Amino acid sequence: MGLGSILPGIVLLGIVIFVHELGHFLAAKARRVRVLKFSLGMGPELFGFTRGETRYCVSWIPLGGFVQMAGDHLDPEGRMPEGGPDQFLTHPWYGRIGIAFAGPAANLVTAFVVLVLTFMVGIRQPDWANTLGPVADTSAAWAEGLRPGDTIARMDGHAIATWRDLEVAARGLEDGRPSALELTRGGAPVRVEVPGARMRRVLGGLQPPPPPPVVGGVSPGMPAYRAGLEVGDSVLSVAGTPVGSFADIARSVRGRADQPVVFRVERKGKAFDLTITPMRIDESEQGVRIGIEAPRGLEYTERFALNEAVPAAFRGTGRIVADVYGSLWLTLTRPAYYRESVGGPIFIGQMASDSARRGLDRWLYLMALINVAIMAFNLLPVPLLDGGHISLALLEGVRRRGVSGRTYMNFQKLGLVLVGTLFVFILSKDLLRPFQRLRAVDQAPRESSRVEPARR
Repeated sequence: MGLGSILPGIVLLGIVIFVHELGHFLAAKARRVRVLKFSLGMGPELFGFTRGETRYCVSWIPLGGFVQMAGDHLDPEGRMPEGGPDQFLTHPWYGRIGIAFAGPAANLVTAFVVLVLTFMVGIRQPDWANTLGPVADTSAAWAEGLRPGDTIARMDGHAIATWRDLEVAARGLEDGRPSALELTRGGAPVRVEVPGARMRRVLGGLQPPPPPPVVGGVSPGMPAYRAGLEVGDSVLSVAGTPVGSFADIARSVRGRADQPVVFRVERKGKAFDLTITPMRIDESEQGVRIGIEAPRGLEYTERFALNEAVPAAFRGTGRIVADVYGSLWLTLTRPAYYRESVGGPIFIGQMASDSARRGLDRWLYLMALINVAIMAFNLLPVPLLDGGHISLALLEGVRRRGVSGRTYMNFQKLGLVLVGTLFVFILSKDLLRPFQRLRAVDQAPRESSRVEPARR
């Protein structure tokens, strides 16, 4: 594994951890709580410097980071430290809430800023050639003479080479002015003139040819990934039913959550069977996913101006927050079912490398997603996490007195057990997942009952 394959993950995790700890650091400084150490990474120090009362450093293990504040631990006798408001545990309860909440809040703000940047840099969208796909015989397009397989060469004088060109030309339609489509059908030119008001209905019923049943992308950790499906594989049939387009794959697995489904797959001229169990993504019977994407033959980049990117990023951040909390709820309520979807630093690194290969926009979006995921996880009311500190501070605010050193110690011990167990579980999944994937990819063609010629 070269540096180029792990660098996207290192950079992504470094940024996410840095902004989280920076949130705590700035809030502590604002509340005049003394910060003794700001570390990016865990374990022994790699390099650093001291400025004022704070030691700033980078440590060897890039699996986290921390801000060490004065008075954030019990004294050697297990009692609360004796100090003033410049120490964390003796700081007013409402101030501790602000300091603890600042880390997750920094991640949320970063997710929003990253999405603004993503929209301004540009999002790569799928595009298609200027050929018509299926045209329903009851549609306005059929009534005007358009047929499947027609190639649109021009619209109102605008050259059309891709589906995106057609969308752009359609924006200039005027309802009161007739429009013309110049087509090629069977090598012969065809001209279709349509009243302006009707052209919108005609264009609304058009669609490009459906993408072939070829795997264009495989999401790490998902059922297709674990089963050994690879980019470039052609899906011949699902549960014995032949498929002719990528959309047929989705239709074939709909309603089959938690049911092993046999996929007939062609790879490098060899046909073999793979068994994939679609995963439920919501509480409905129809919402399932195996974790593959359609191939992208053509693409275009859609860029937003700043005044467009900000509201789009606001909506996008809201959707990510809703999705992350929805997934977190499903994971907490059905841990045995969703355990395969849980991942740690190694898994995030895999996703970062995969997204970086697909483009900067994918990598930036993943960064926004991981920031929100870190925010949601740290706000859980679990000891050692930010949510645990917030819970204790709220309890103190309600009771009008702090907890005893013994109660605090037991609370932290419980958190150590919970977080430690979770960390070991996640790390074991991270380490085993790549080997399980390699084994599945290697064994899949060998388990073929017979070799069939590649279907064309």
